[in-house]
Amino acid sequence: MHHDRPRPVAMRPAQPSSNLADQLERITPRFDELTQRARLGIDSADQYNELEELAQGIARDLLEPFRGTAGRTARPPLYLSADGTKAGW
Repeated sequence: MHHDRPRPVAMRPAQPSSNLADQLERITPRFDELTQRARLGIDSADQYNELEELAQGIARDLLEPFRGTAGRTARPPLYLSADGTKAGW
């Protein structure tokens, strides 16, 4: 295994950088809200889960301008058997 060789990167069609910046900037208020709520402290498991869901949404939206949304699984299985023949939601 050679770690010093760069990996090939799948290139997406070029987007105007201002468009990319605008898309990323739209996420800022939600990230600020997440940070503020985390600073206030987490009092329960429900609150922790709610913040995690908010973070997951932000992460999805952060990657979208780079990867697009086509072909995404809406609800991936929680369990997948080792041989790949069984899954559970």
